[in-house]
Amino acid sequence: MQRRLLVIASFVGASASAYGQALAPPRGPVSSEHDEVPLSPPMASKSSSGPGMKKFGQGSSAQGFYGSFDLRHTVNDYFSETGKRLRRDPALHAKLRLGGKFYGDTIDLSAGFGGTKLPASQRVYQNRPDIMVDVYPLKSRFINVMFYANAMFPVRSSDLDPTEFSDGDRYDQDYRRAMDATIMTAGVAPNVKLETYTRFGRLFARLGADAWTRVYSKPLYIEEGDGSRELGLVDEKAPGITTKFEDRAMRYVHQETGAVGYSPSFLQKLEAEVAGYTETRYLPKYSLNAATGTWDYVYEPEKISFTRVKVVMELTSSTTISNELYYLRNGFFAEDRINEERRFKNIVRLAIKL
Repeated sequence: MQRRLLVIASFVGASASAYGQALAPPRGPVSSEHDEVPLSPPMASKSSSGPGMKKFGQGSSAQGFYGSFDLRHTVNDYFSETGKRLRRDPALHAKLRLGGKFYGDTIDLSAGFGGTKLPASQRVYQNRPDIMVDVYPLKSRFINVMFYANAMFPVRSSDLDPTEFSDGDRYDQDYRRAMDATIMTAGVAPNVKLETYTRFGRLFARLGADAWTRVYSKPLYIEEGDGSRELGLVDEKAPGITTKFEDRAMRYVHQETGAVGYSPSFLQKLEAEVAGYTETRYLPKYSLNAATGTWDYVYEPEKISFTRVKVVMELTSSTTISNELYYLRNGFFAEDRINEERRFKNIVRLAIKL
């Protein structure tokens, strides 16, 4: 891990700069300033996948109430090892977020509501309502540290957004086990940026990290036939589960991010960026303790990485349009797939400040 961070840090240091919004790790539902894409489950952003990093301070004490509306069309494409597309999952997402900033912009409290529509369907599914609190003990133009907490509330299973945590990897499927519970996440996200201006435009770079954990509003249980063994939550060599037991293990994730970008001098409202993410997830694996007869667990880290290419254009002072392409894989220097499938995610987004 230290070697990886040193490589990213040296890369960012050799590049020029960072400006504007900090990267938003995909940790799920986030506030208006960093609501990028929930590749990981909430705070995971999300995560969903997961997580996020908000705007750096601009030397002002902006505070007060705000609102934003986010409309995005998402397409997930899955490919085999030979490059054949196995399936395509498109969806249209809409989200409204209302919030307020207090104490000189050091506390951000907001609530989000949204819905999802699938192709060839007139039905609109409900996103989980959420409440988020972000606290900045340090916020400046080039460095900030954010502590955050988030609660995602359940809705009726018949109304729930079917795309929530359904991207297919082990981490997302683990989230789906708590569909009827409130999911509570807490984490910390430090990040830094650099920037420089040339005759050709603005160059920028960013480097950040995010770490979070999650709990549920009610106990989860593991039993034979509920899919836990297939997800790797139960050791395959463990005997059959005759009596269900409580899944008491916390989930942990940490993520590192590095990015470089460019905004041309002849079109300053246009910005292009390439970002790389590495993420380590800690899910439990239970095995039966023969001496005590109890189910004990150990953590087995799962590492993934993904790349994001983003182009964003500011149409007006309150409206932006962007296109983001994500490529997910097991690692930058490992096999280019997750769960035997290559996955691309493309998002066309219209964001409006109310």
